[in-house]
Amino acid sequence: MAEFTSPQEGVFKESYRPNTEHAALELHRLLAIFLASSSFAKLRKGNGERWEAIDHLQQFEDDEITRILLSAAVTARVVDDRESGVFELVAGPCGILAETKDGKTTEIPLTLREACNKIIHAKKIRFDVDETDERQPYINPTIYLYGARSNGLEWKATLDVIKFAEEYVSVVCMI
Repeated sequence: MAEFTSPQEGVFKESYRPNTEHAALELHRLLAIFLASSSFAKLRKGNGERWEAIDHLQQFEDDEITRILLSAAVTARVVDDRESGVFELVAGPCGILAETKDGKTTEIPLTLREACNKIIHAKKIRFDVDETDERQPYINPTIYLYGARSNGLEWKATLDVIKFAEEYVSVVCMI
């Protein structure tokens, strides 16, 4: 059997480079989910007492968001590792990182690399929810990620999904 040599081999520091254009497409889908959520909510008629087709369609939001974020985060980390930490030099913040130790909370800007780390290692993910005038819930493009470091330091990352996508495409997809 013949061994295939990728055309990418030798072009990017002698290592495999993930398809960042696919990641950009996934981020488009991610933003579309968030931006469409309120429109889906406006289509719902009921109060949850009967089955609705729109509810059924909207139930996929959480899982799709998580899938896309994990895939994008892993891809970004591979790129940043291969490019020797370039994110630190060129990427702007995309949220807030709060760390709590001994009851004291410290907040710092959430970098793109650290956002990817938090997405990968989060123990809990929560969505920012709002309601339409008809009291139908929808998600906003803000995500709360929770976890703890190995030393027990608890953290909460507030991810601005739109800023994350902008920084990601500007940095990861342009390297």
